[in-house]
Amino acid sequence: MAEPAPGQKELIQAFWLEYQRQCDVKVPGFAASALGHSRALADELAELIVAGIKRAHASLERDFTTDNDALPQPGDHLVVLDGRGRPRAIVRNSHVERRHFDEIDDAFAFEAGEGDLSLRWWLTAHRQDFAERAEREGFQVGERAVLVLEYFECVWPQGPAP
Repeated sequence: MAEPAPGQKELIQAFWLEYQRQCDVKVPGFAASALGHSRALADELAELIVAGIKRAHASLERDFTTDNDALPQPGDHLVVLDGRGRPRAIVRNSHVERRHFDEIDDAFAFEAGEGDLSLRWWLTAHRQDFAERAEREGFQVGERAVLVLEYFECVWPQGPAP
């Protein structure tokens, strides 16, 4: 997951504060990140979340251990950024689990909301993405790679984006 672009922190903070004010929510903290490892993919995934199609996301567990980030927990909030680092949505985790790549099922692929929503599409796309990252970053990945699955609901904006 990518960090906010320089100069966007004020925009992200204002987005977060508006969510708390409009929804009468008091949450002590949040994270902000783009999902996906390219600008185009971050834009696509943010749009799927805003549209209510994408309700889950998978990350390699190593992404958290490499960056010394704590694993996500139910109740955690994430400001989802687009490819330019602008806030597009806020999601709140409802369930988090660890699962091996080869244990991903149809239900998760559907909730992930990508491609044609099928397990076959999800496995093909993520095998390629993880393999490319592994080659580029110098690590090994395979069918027994541990993934962190986050199931979430989009809590802001409410309803489809204008």
